Order: sequence, then C-alpha cells, then structure tokens
Amino acid sequence: MKRREFIKQSAALSSLICLSGIIPAEAAGKEASVVAVSGESPAEIARRAVAELGGMGRFVSRGDVVMIKPNIAWNRTPEQAATTHPEVVRAMVELALGAGAKKVIVMDNPCHRAADTYERSGIAAAARQAGAEVRFADENRLVVHDFKGEYVRNWQVYRDFLEVDKFINVPILKHHGSSELTIAMKNLFGILGGNRGKLHRDMGENIADLASGFPSHLVVVDAYRILTRNGPVGGRLSDVALKKTVIASANIVEADAVAAEFFGVVPGEVEFLQAAASRKMGEIDSNKIVRKSLTI
Repeated sequence: MKRREFIKQSAALSSLICLSGIIPAEAAGKEASVVAVSGESPAEIARRAVAELGGMGRFVSRGDVVMIKPNIAWNRTPEQAATTHPEVVRAMVELALGAGAKKVIVMDNPCHRAADTYERSGIAAAARQAGAEVRFADENRLVVHDFKGEYVRNWQVYRDFLEVDKFINVPILKHHGSSELTIAMKNLFGILGGNRGKLHRDMGENIADLASGFPSHLVVVDAYRILTRNGPVGGRLSDVALKKTVIASANIVEADAVAAEFFGVVPGEVEFLQAAASRKMGEIDSNKIVRKSLTI
C-alpha cells in the first residue's frame, strides 16, 4: 500500500472510531463481542448476526432443550414495535434446531392476556411453523429461584425457564416509562411470577440482579423497528422508528449497551447498565466495547 493511501485509510478508520464511539473489531485486532447487522429482512439479519458470532453451534449443542424468550408482553402487532418481531423469533428457532437442539420452546409471561399477545404479535404462528413448542405461563409451575442478588434474592420463576439446557434472550429494543429502556436485561421480567410491580422500586438494581442471577447464553436484540416513545405498551405507529438492525452478543450487558445507543443514549447514564457495570457483568464504556457492524 502506498504511503498516501495508508494515511488516508488510517484517517478514515480513526474517524469511524470517534464517530461510532465503539471500537470496530478490525481496529481492536480482536474478535467482536457484539455484532450489529442491518438489512431489509428481519430473519436474514438475525441469522447473519448469529453467524458472525460463530454460529448457533457455539451456543447450542446437539440434544439440548432450548428456551427462546421473546418479548410477547403486549397485545400489539409487529408494526407497533412493542413485541419482538416474529421473523426474528422464527430465525432463532430454525437456527437452534439446525444446531441439533432436541426441542425448542418459545414462552413469555405477558402483561396482557397471553392468548391475545401470542396471536396478535405473530410469534406463536411463526414459532410453531419453525418447529418450536409454544408454551403459556402456568402458575402451577412456579418455583422459588435464588438470584443471589444485592436487591433480588428469592423470587418466583416459571419452572419451564429452569428446566432447559440453553436460554436465548430475544427482546425488542424500545422505550420504557420506568426503566427508560427495555432490552435484554429488562426482558427477564418475563420469566417471573408474583407481583412484578414490586420490582419497579430500585428498578435499575433489580434488573441487574435478575440478569446476574439468571444468565442468558445468547442475546439477540430486535432493533428492526423500535418504539421511541410511550413504551413499553405503545400502540401508535407515529412512535415507531425503522432501524432495520439486529444486535447479537454472548454478553447481555454489552448487547444492551450497544442497543441503547440507537436511542442516542450514553450507556453509562442508564441506571440498569450502571448497576450491571458496578457488578462487573460486562463493559458499558463505548470506548472499550469491540463491535462489528455490517449491512447485508
């Protein structure tokens, strides 16, 4: 490479680092911990994001029982961006089965009536078509789980989430009136029974405790459409922004930190990310996260 070309490319790379605030994998000389893929097809960008992390075989072994946990909390359509896009869920089911999973389960504990949320979101149909078992939360299957947290210790959890080999966390990125944002860490409210409203006090600390005490083996964040206001329920299409991106990582905190930047938010100013960083659960400093971004 000629010296002039080298200087030009180096300058462009330096500008990219400054503008993105996140170190590209190529610049860091190491494997990316977070991958963001943009494109027209929600399913294809979800598949590519997992592929760029090393493929589903890195996370799912042959014979595993796999739980996929989307956000199916609200009686909303995919266009309203309050629930995970069904095509992202479909892609994760297909990848898990393709990696040799014995069974894939899709489940959430919705706030609205479960039969309505599962149907209107399109997730039940997409999951079943892809070969998953779709389950509803059954209060007879609640057991106490010790999160060993600073704020959350013993709390009721649906046994279904405990009786699996791998847990794949597939949230949608959106605004939340209490926690500012809801992404993968907040998505864990859906594994809980009991009065979840009690956790709204000291919410940032509670969210960090949940994520620390119940690990996600893989996080795939649906940022195809994001709900920018009036979350988490939404309902108005004017509150939805089209980002056409999926973010994937093995680290729930770093996935959420990168996703938060789609809102123009500094991750260190988000309470649950601050709490997670204090527990050394992952990096939230944008200058230290190694990310790979691509468009397909």
